[in-house]
Amino acid sequence: MTKSFLALYALLFLVFGVYVFFQAPALAENVGYGAPNSNGLYEMRSNYGGVSLGIGLMCLAGALRAELQRPALFVVLAYMGGYALGRIIALPIDGVPSASLIAYGVFEAVSALLAFALLRRA
Repeated sequence: MTKSFLALYALLFLVFGVYVFFQAPALAENVGYGAPNSNGLYEMRSNYGGVSLGIGLMCLAGALRAELQRPALFVVLAYMGGYALGRIIALPIDGVPSASLIAYGVFEAVSALLAFALLRRA
């Protein structure tokens, strides 16, 4: 189960990381940043694209090597859980976001909970 989870998340993070590198302007528009300048695109590509690629590689390593499964699960838990927690804390401050951002938050929370459950099982 853990190996399959990490393989799936490796694919998701790697595809998303590559997507961000090529579609950063569209992604910025989708989440409400507007049309970013070169600094904004640089930050999006590094923060969303580069970090996602790094986490994807960690998940891939965990899927391929048993001794890296727990560290990879911790990375997924911390990253996705951090996003979900940030979104929850932001709700009373900023109000309800768009449906797509709510969907991202649900996906992040479920991902963190699955990683946590797999960590407890191991």
